[in-house]
Amino acid sequence: MEDFVRRLHHVGVVVNELQASLDWYRDKLGFEHQYSFTLPGAQVAMLVRGEARLEIFQVEGAAPMASEREEMETLLKRGGVNHFALNVDDLEETIPALAAKGVEIVIPPSSVPNNSGDRFAYIRDNDRMLVELFQSAS
Repeated sequence: MEDFVRRLHHVGVVVNELQASLDWYRDKLGFEHQYSFTLPGAQVAMLVRGEARLEIFQVEGAAPMASEREEMETLLKRGGVNHFALNVDDLEETIPALAAKGVEIVIPPSSVPNNSGDRFAYIRDNDRMLVELFQSAS
């Protein structure tokens, strides 16, 4: 029974405006809108790019993201999930391409401090949520 989890299937994100987020993830990161559905008080859409899946929710009466979640110094002091990471092939190509599309670069390409050769960068989505881009050395 120890090996029942295979991999992460998707990440759920509450957004301010469903269509704006659908457009942003499509236009900036190349996600495709797979399908939509409704739940009581919520509009939901599943986005996919390769094996990465995002389920985005526009929920009636949801509070906007707390300002503490916008800055790395305060984000890490809040409980719960603080970001999600997407694998990319080449950060040195990806980051300038995203910047040219108007994506805010929060942390430029940097090395993971474990001597693995892995690299990362952080961007913000249209709702100012942090998204990590990760390039594996292997």
